[in-house]
Amino acid sequence: MRDVPRRRAGLAFGPSLWVAAASLLAGCAGPIQGPAAFLPTTLFPRVGQAGGGTSGPTGPAGGAGGGRANVDPCSEPDARKFVRISIRNLDPLDHIHYFLAFVAFVNGDQYPTGAVCPDDIDLYRSFGYEFIPEGQERPFGAFCIRGPALLYFHRAGQFRSGAQQFASAIPPAQGSSPSFDAFFDSAGALVPVPNSILWHNPGTGEGGLLLVSRQAPSPCNATNTAAVDPDCQQDAFYYVDQNDLQAGTNVLGAGAGRRVPNEIQGTGCECGPFDPLLNTQASQVLAPSGATASSVQCNEFLRGGAIEYVFIRDDRNPPIPQLLWRVTDSSGSIAHDFDARANINP
Repeated sequence: MRDVPRRRAGLAFGPSLWVAAASLLAGCAGPIQGPAAFLPTTLFPRVGQAGGGTSGPTGPAGGAGGGRANVDPCSEPDARKFVRISIRNLDPLDHIHYFLAFVAFVNGDQYPTGAVCPDDIDLYRSFGYEFIPEGQERPFGAFCIRGPALLYFHRAGQFRSGAQQFASAIPPAQGSSPSFDAFFDSAGALVPVPNSILWHNPGTGEGGLLLVSRQAPSPCNATNTAAVDPDCQQDAFYYVDQNDLQAGTNVLGAGAGRRVPNEIQGTGCECGPFDPLLNTQASQVLAPSGATASSVQCNEFLRGGAIEYVFIRDDRNPPIPQLLWRVTDSSGSIAHDFDARANINP
């Protein structure tokens, strides 16, 4: 089995990036603040839709003004070229198999609000992002990503390692003590900042056996008319038991071991279920570079900040989000706190 290269960002570069990485790891959280309303961004346009670099609500970063204007990513200081991410499991019953992708667009004429300075492409590739050149496209499950862009698919979707069946999955919590992901651990992994975070099983490798949702066989094909499930109903992560069998609940019925973007806090699907411009957006997106914790919108994270992800299993019906996030800015001020219904202690 081959893992995607996963060196932590900054290690293969100059001293300034290493210092920036170290300072980010030392960050801490600040006061609680509630989420705001959100206007959507289409980062994975299907064939026939507007390209990801268009202005307005279909562009990679969304609105400007009001302190939310974008600046050239090449002018950003080193510390703001990363976001620190940790992932933990608070479910004491189940292992978590998850599928996580980061997508970043190269700033330029095609993507004027792309997150990546062209000079930093090697930084992203060192972390494990795949570079998609201009004029090329890369299908990823139900989505089509057009270059110039970079795609990172964590562990290439593999959750086993050698003889240790669940070495790459997150084990159950131990009582009230969470279990952290082996890579996105309690200290957090420094990730070259993407435009979008997508929890999505593309149906390749080990994900093929778990996939339930229907996907377009070739999302980059303009003539493809195959029926697919909506983006907000695509497979994102799974609960499994010690025998690697999906673990569901009689309360929610068959298939409850499979979870989708509708049940992930901070996706457009969860933020705007009654908003036709937002409720098909399955990803979490980078806020404009001028945004802060006080101006961030419902499904946005911040340059130079941190994201704490927490998996839970709450079988109430209707369900609350089962993957939660707490988002902080570079000062440690909280932009989004965990959904209060989950009762997660700090």
